[in-house]
Amino acid sequence: MTQKFVLLKNHVFLISKPLTKTMRCFKISYLLFSLTASLLLYGQSESSISLLEISEPDSTQIDEMINETQRIYRYQPEYALKLIEKSLLAANEAKYEILQSRAYSLKGVVLKNKGLFAEAIESHLNSLRINEKIGARNAMATNYNDIGIIYKTMEEYDQALDSYLKANALCEEMNMVRGRIMTLNNIGTIYEAKNEFDNAVQYYNLAYTDAVNEGIKDAQAIILNNLGEIYAEKGESAIAQDYFRQTLKLDKETGDEIGSIYSMINMAGTFVGVKAFDSAAYYYQEAESKAVSFNANQLLAFLYGGMTEMYKQQNNYKKAFETSLKLQTVKDTLYNESRTQQLSEAEARYQTEKKDQEIDLLRQEQLVKELTIQQHQAERFALVSLIILGAMIIWYLYKRNKSRQNELFNKQLLQQKELHLKAIVETQESERKRIAKDLHDGIGQSLSGIRLAMENISIRLEQNNETEGAKVKELTNTLDQACHEVRNISHQMMPRVLQEDGLIPAIEDMLEKSFSHANITYQFDHFGLSERFAENVEISLYRITQELVNNIIKHSGATEVQVQLLRNKKQLVLLVEDNGKGFQYEKLKAKGIGLMNITSRVETVHGEFNLEPSPVSGTLATIRVPLN
Repeated sequence: MTQKFVLLKNHVFLISKPLTKTMRCFKISYLLFSLTASLLLYGQSESSISLLEISEPDSTQIDEMINETQRIYRYQPEYALKLIEKSLLAANEAKYEILQSRAYSLKGVVLKNKGLFAEAIESHLNSLRINEKIGARNAMATNYNDIGIIYKTMEEYDQALDSYLKANALCEEMNMVRGRIMTLNNIGTIYEAKNEFDNAVQYYNLAYTDAVNEGIKDAQAIILNNLGEIYAEKGESAIAQDYFRQTLKLDKETGDEIGSIYSMINMAGTFVGVKAFDSAAYYYQEAESKAVSFNANQLLAFLYGGMTEMYKQQNNYKKAFETSLKLQTVKDTLYNESRTQQLSEAEARYQTEKKDQEIDLLRQEQLVKELTIQQHQAERFALVSLIILGAMIIWYLYKRNKSRQNELFNKQLLQQKELHLKAIVETQESERKRIAKDLHDGIGQSLSGIRLAMENISIRLEQNNETEGAKVKELTNTLDQACHEVRNISHQMMPRVLQEDGLIPAIEDMLEKSFSHANITYQFDHFGLSERFAENVEISLYRITQELVNNIIKHSGATEVQVQLLRNKKQLVLLVEDNGKGFQYEKLKAKGIGLMNITSRVETVHGEFNLEPSPVSGTLATIRVPLN
């Protein structure tokens, strides 16, 4: 097993694992999803300051903030977090869902680099929820991949694998070629971390095949480097060296000088593992030459660590001491660079905070002025509002008083109308009773007496003069018919059965007589009626039924009629239904005397009258009369 050095948090640790694992995560993320900013000179740009000072950014300025954060977040994490927070707040207030999603995603990357993994995952999940809502499946793939990177960093490999698999499925669905290659590679890194090398090799090979088919050489180099790393772990140096040679060739074709340095350091490490020190020294020297020219101190730290180990194995302690001194020098340089960067960040934070304090002071002064103006405006508004409110109260009181007067007038008018209707109906019924009594007791009795006298005369004449007797008998029959007519008229005007026996027998008698000479069958049903009701209620319901029956006989052309009279707790209900041709109530109610009589009678007993088409055919009349 080769010994390698990895730089972690500005310190060098000797570990027994390949060099490229840390760098590979950075390269593949940058290659496929561009979540990592390009390498830039350290420093806070003027555009960044101006963006942070914008009070109410529009969508274009929010987009610029997000892009600026992506550019600087690796080198100014504190300032980047402040800028992305501002852009996220503005995007949320403006409800720009796409910008919200991008801001949450980038915030998650910044938080992850600060080691705040729980907050980072929460931010990525917020971005994922928005993308699910708007159907941005390409962006969802990015979310799952970023979440997988965080879980892998936390060594939660099962959860990382689940996130990578979801990202890969979306890349397959959306035909995202680079995304598919990246996620296959990332899945391989999880299996490698779990020491399941066969599965890791399988996924690396799938990713490599796609990268070759699509001609993506930088991705090929990364995947081949990962494969070489596995075989180096397994001690199969020859196979690992073959992969690293292919990686070096691709680095040369793509012009990736930094990648070639890593490949040469890895190649040298495999030669140290098999004690081929001359070959190892060659690759170390080539890598050192390039790393020095690029001033890549972090790579020099890896390199000098490996060279020191190589010289120790050769028992060349002088060279080992010399390279260890170089290693210490590089470490000091890295420390100083980090120190300078930290001081610059502190200075930038101080200037930013100072600027923020000045802005806050100006805002407070402006706020005081605005509050003073608002107070004067509020006082004027309160005065105007008070005047308007007083006018509204006076107007309301006037309208309420007028409304009450109108209501009282309408109530009195309605009472007068009811009294008038009641008086008319009572007068009509009283007159009907008088006429019926006069017909029955007066004319009826007189006609009956005349009939008996004529009958006696007829009998005597038949004995003496048969011809004259027959004529008198004929006159007697005519007189008999007149008696019946007078009796019928008397009963119709005020049925004796209604007065003596009640509503149900009266309706039964009226229906039997009305339909006896008509080609109409009828059915009368009654429920819950075992006592007598107020005289005006019984008379009104009887007259209403009589009027409806007369209309059916005269106008409907019906062959069947059904009458129902029932009682519930609060009212009497009369239903009269026929199967005739029906009629339009709205057109006839203005000129139909019978309907006007029905309406008037219903109003006198405070009832309701409804006339509508029957569910079968014809007409259904419904009368409801309250019992109280």
